[in-house]
Amino acid sequence: MSHDDRPARSLARWFGTTSLILVLVAGCVAAASTASPTAPGGSSSPTTPVPSGSPSPSVPSSASGFYLRAWQTQALAPQHTFTLLPQATISDGKYIDGIVAVPAIYPGPLWVSPSVQTISAKGIDAIVAEARKQGLLGSTSDFTGAPMAGAVMGHIQVIVDGTTYDLTGSPDAVATAGATPAPGTAAAFAAFWQKLTELAMWLPDELGQSSAYEPESLAVLALPPTAATSGIKPNEVAWPLATPFSKLGTAMGNDAYRCAVVTGADLAKLLPVVQQSNQLTRFVDRAKVTDSLLVRAMVPGESNPCA
Repeated sequence: MSHDDRPARSLARWFGTTSLILVLVAGCVAAASTASPTAPGGSSSPTTPVPSGSPSPSVPSSASGFYLRAWQTQALAPQHTFTLLPQATISDGKYIDGIVAVPAIYPGPLWVSPSVQTISAKGIDAIVAEARKQGLLGSTSDFTGAPMAGAVMGHIQVIVDGTTYDLTGSPDAVATAGATPAPGTAAAFAAFWQKLTELAMWLPDELGQSSAYEPESLAVLALPPTAATSGIKPNEVAWPLATPFSKLGTAMGNDAYRCAVVTGADLAKLLPVVQQSNQLTRFVDRAKVTDSLLVRAMVPGESNPCA
């Protein structure tokens, strides 16, 4: 049996249509900083100021233990934002690019894979130096300025040398016409954000060959079945997991929406199926319940989207 009426939903993926999220890397505190950042666990960790710009040979590399993730949020219903990947993630010397080109067809593919490349220690150090130059690694963590209601917000988490920086800013902030953004301002955050959006153009020699990212977990949102549109009849496939939709993960908003993180053996069963499915595909579980899915890869260090 199927769920009752479902609201019309937008399955169009929202990649790169708003301001693009960028990666930020932490290092030493800029001269404009006034206090040390907070280390994990809440303790304050002193740092030594280092001049802005490219690191000198005497400055140790920040690449060891470095982590970065940048993503965007907006006040929309989860079905409209669920498939948004973090725009950039750097973990264990690998750069995961979440700005994905979606084929301009309908129905489009259900699964769109991000790409992954190695990034050199020199590339990481360059990002750290640029962040320091923009004055983003001091005591200030909010660079939102005065955003409009409902605006897209950018979030960056950076861990370097055991210190965590959690920053929020407006990707759309701009400096006064013709002026260079002042360090530590909303415009500086946006300028850095924009530069890191084009990481492959900014640091092409520091990135390795691109390949499809193979996730260790999937975020899955099961929701009422998609209605047929434009005369296209949705296809149906068997839900490959033993857990029925009624027991899948946790409710998100209401019982009609079930959210789960799929890993391990279940991931091995589900991923090949969703890779062959499209936005109109309906999945039928063993209880004969029919649902549609939103699916995306999860990246290292990402929190549970179902929580």
